[in-house]
Amino acid sequence: MQSHPKTSTMNLHRLVAGAAAFGIALSGLHAQKIADTVVKKDGSRERGVEVTAFTLTGIKTKKGAEEREIPPHQVADIEWSDLPETFVSGRTAMARGDFDSARQLFGEAANQATRPVLKTEAKFLQCRAAVASAATSKQAAADAAGATRAWLSESADNWRVPEGMLLLGRALRLAGTGADAETALKELDDRASRDGWSPVWAARAKFELALAQVDQNKGGDARSSFQSASSAADLALGTPSGDDAELKQIKIQGRVGEGETFLAEKDFGRAAEFFRGLANSGQAELVAAGRAGEGEARYQMAVASKNLDEFRAAQIALAHASVLDHTSGEASAKANYYLGMCLLALAGRDDDSSKARANAYFTLVIKAYPTSRWAVAAKAELAKG
Repeated sequence: MQSHPKTSTMNLHRLVAGAAAFGIALSGLHAQKIADTVVKKDGSRERGVEVTAFTLTGIKTKKGAEEREIPPHQVADIEWSDLPETFVSGRTAMARGDFDSARQLFGEAANQATRPVLKTEAKFLQCRAAVASAATSKQAAADAAGATRAWLSESADNWRVPEGMLLLGRALRLAGTGADAETALKELDDRASRDGWSPVWAARAKFELALAQVDQNKGGDARSSFQSASSAADLALGTPSGDDAELKQIKIQGRVGEGETFLAEKDFGRAAEFFRGLANSGQAELVAAGRAGEGEARYQMAVASKNLDEFRAAQIALAHASVLDHTSGEASAKANYYLGMCLLALAGRDDDSSKARANAYFTLVIKAYPTSRWAVAAKAELAKG
C-alpha cells in the first residue's frame, strides 16, 4: 500500500524533530560530564562548575550561563572531573611519598588530558613531583629545575606561577647551584611584593632562601633570612587568612632554622643552648621543636666526642620532642630520625638489635611523614643496608 505524500512528509518532520531532540539530549549529557569542584581555603566548595582558564588574578569557572573568577589566595585545590586514571594514580603516589612514580604518572596524564587547563595542571604537578623526588640526586634536581623553567615559560599567567617559582628555587638548591637558587628566590620575594601576591609567598621565599644559604655555608646570611621569614610570617598573621596554619609553621621553622645554622657551622654547644632557649621559652608551639633541635645538637656533640652520656642525653631530648609535638609533625619527624641515628651510633655497644630498631625508626619517619625532609634522610639511611 502506498503512503500518502502528506503523511510521509509529516513522518519525516517527526523523525527530524526526534533526531534533533536526541542530539540536544546527548549534548546535555556531554555538558554535564564536566563537574569540577573548587576547594577553598576556608573549607567551602564550589561544586558542579567547569574550570575554564587559569590566570594570575584568578581561576575562571563557568556554571550554566554564570561565569566567575576566584582569586588564587582563596583556592586550596581543584577536584577535577573527567580525569585520566593516571592523574588519579599520580595523586595517590604523591600522597604516599612515591614521588618518582608520581612524576611519571603526571607526565602520562598530561599527554592523555584533552582539556587545556587539565593538561597544564598535570604538567605542573609533574614538576612538583620531580622536585620532591630529586632530594638525593643533583642531576635529577637539575632536570627538575629545567622542567620547571619550561613550565613557567609556557604558563606565565597561571595561578600556580608563585609556587612554580618556589619550586624552581628549591630545585636549583638541591642541584647544588646555590647562587642561582638565591637569584630565583629573591625574584619570587620581589614579585610577591610588587605584584601584590598573598603575603605567604614572601614568607615562603625567605625561608627557602635561608635553606639555600645554609647549603652554601653562609651561616650569617641564613640566620638573617630565617629571621626575615619568621617576621614576614608574623606580619602576615596580623590579617587572618586561609594560610594561617602554614604561616605559623614558617614562623616556628624560621626560629628552628636559626639554630640549625649553628649546627651547619659545627658550633654544637651554641646550637644546644639556642634550642634549650626555645624549649624553655614558654611558647607551647616551640617546646617540641626546641627539644628536637637540642637532641640533634647533642647527637652531633656525641658523634664528635664519642661520649656515651651525650648519646643518652640526646635520646632523652629526642624522646621528649616526639611526645610533645602536637603541631605539624616536623619535630616528631626530626626526633624519630635522630633516635634512629643514635641507635646506629650505639650499635655494638648496647646489643645486636640496635640496627634493626634504628631501621624501624627510619621506616616510621618515611611512612608517617612522607613529605618531610627527614623522610629523604631516612630513605638514604635504609638504602645503606
